[in-house]
Parts: sequence; structure tokens; C-alpha cells
Amino acid sequence: MGVNDRAKFDLDLQYGQQGERWLTWLGTDQAKVEVKTERDAWATTGNAVFEYECRGKPSGIAVTEADYWCHILRLGDVPQATYLWRTEDLKAFLRKCITMPGHAGSRLTSGGDGNASKVILVPVPALWRIASETLPFATRAQSNP
Repeated sequence: MGVNDRAKFDLDLQYGQQGERWLTWLGTDQAKVEVKTERDAWATTGNAVFEYECRGKPSGIAVTEADYWCHILRLGDVPQATYLWRTEDLKAFLRKCITMPGHAGSRLTSGGDGNASKVILVPVPALWRIASETLPFATRAQSNP
């Protein structure tokens, strides 16, 4: 490994270690992370569920004070996918789903016990858009059909 290769490796290693420290921080009491785990139904419906109102009052994503939102999709006891977003990015995306019917294939409906909750259904394949719609690069507009 040449000197330049070694310097690049050291920088990449430091960058990776910084990411590991950030992930470790997310697992502490100091981090504000809301975790929502969905079991099984998402695999049949193809949708992730985001609650924003229950019994006429804001709930779920609408009231969280977390800095990050973690959404885990499980089949039985096995996590199949985990998504982690800045809460402000997720809220911005979900506001679009409410104000622009059908945004990213989303749908508004009622759910939960006695259909007392208002929820947004987002197709699992569209979940990548939550972060990508807030990215600051020009190609973002091209990726939103």
C-alpha cells in the first residue's frame, strides 16, 4: 500500500469510526430516538403505517419530540428492514402525503383499535424517498416523478 493509499485508508477508517460512534450514541439515553416496530402485516399489504392522530388528538409522528425516527419491519421475531430518518425529514414527507393525495403512492386511512386512528400508508418501496426528497442536490428533482 502506497503512502497516498494509506492516507486514504486512514481517512476512510476515521469516517467509518465516526459513523459507528454516532450509531452507538443513538442507542443511549442521551439520544432522542422514537422506535416503531411493525409486525407481519406490512409484508402482506406492502405498506408501512404512520399514525398521526388518535381519537381526534395528535399522536404518533405528529407529537414525537425525537430527533430520529426508527421504523423496523419484522416478520415474526426477525427484523427484515430498519429505516432511520431525521424526524423533521419524515414529518416533511408525511405532510406531503396529507396535502398531496397519493404522494409517493401513499394513502390516508383509519386504523388501529376500532379505527380510532388516522394513519398514512406508505408503500415499503417508497420509503427511500423520505430521505432522498430532503437531499440538497439538484438531481433530487429528477428522481421525483
